[in-house]
Amino acid sequence: MSLQSKLLLFSSLLGAIIAIGSIIESNENYNELPDHIAATVNGVVIDQQKLNTAISLIASDRREAITEKDERLALDRIIEEELLVQHAFENGFINVDDNIRKTIVRSVVDSIVEQSNTLIPDDNTLKEFYENHQAIFSIDEQVRIIIFNSENIDDANKAKIIWDDQKDEASVFNNIDSISKWDLPNGYIPIMTLPRLIGPNLATIAKELQISEVSAPIRTAPGYSIVALIDKKEKQVFEFEDIKEIVIQEYRRRSRDEILSSLLKDLTLRADIKINSNLD
Repeated sequence: MSLQSKLLLFSSLLGAIIAIGSIIESNENYNELPDHIAATVNGVVIDQQKLNTAISLIASDRREAITEKDERLALDRIIEEELLVQHAFENGFINVDDNIRKTIVRSVVDSIVEQSNTLIPDDNTLKEFYENHQAIFSIDEQVRIIIFNSENIDDANKAKIIWDDQKDEASVFNNIDSISKWDLPNGYIPIMTLPRLIGPNLATIAKELQISEVSAPIRTAPGYSIVALIDKKEKQVFEFEDIKEIVIQEYRRRSRDEILSSLLKDLTLRADIKINSNLD
């Protein structure tokens, strides 16, 4: 092949390479992207902020200045990550790997938590929330009680007489063999939990007693029971200014719940969900 032919062939190859390079370059920059978008991958936006964060992480491990090559490398890594994520979705990895599913769910919840943590309600909103949720920001009335029990009503009445006279638990047990005591917490019990612990009838009686007072015997499942009120703490309501930070945290917590509930409701309405009617 003559030198002229070789030069002609080389020129043709060089022209082809330049043309291909131009095509690739034009493909990479096909659209004029806004300044806040670093790139798109199959329509998925990669924010400039995400790229800046990646570059900052690289810079923190370097003494020398970051080069354009470093910046492009950071962008390439983000693009590759996005491609792998899309590949995982397209190939159903999320449907077969519970760990991936849990990670995604946790990420969604974490984003909602982060969103709610940025909420800074004004004082009027907070005070209204505080007023509407007084039960959360107060300590309910609490009592310390003893419940004596006997299968014999006469012994139950004797226990009442001894308590009225001596206000002493040991004296009741020392004088009446048939007496037993209900297994209750030793400390103070919130008044609202009494019905669950001792039943509604005894709970109602306990609420009406004065300190050191004992009730008349009442028929219960174990036999005949009397309730003695050892001590009582009145309901405490905390002032708004004293617990403002607690009010803010509770406001944010409920906002998180509302955001998540609203999201799930919207997703459910838009989803095509079919449930087997033959399920037990």
